[in-house]
Amino acid sequence: MSMAEVIALLQQENERLRRENEILLLTVKQIRETVNRLLERYVLNEGAEQI
Repeated sequence: MSMAEVIALLQQENERLRRENEILLLTVKQIRETVNRLLERYVLNEGAEQI
């Protein structure tokens, strides 16, 4: 395998990893938003809603 082929494969792998990283960051952002909503609803408002 030539050096040019190795570089091309590494660039492809790098791009794939970059896309996967973006997906993971979006997933973490969604999880954080969900956790914040759950905290807001069930922990922070717990004392405010007494039945």
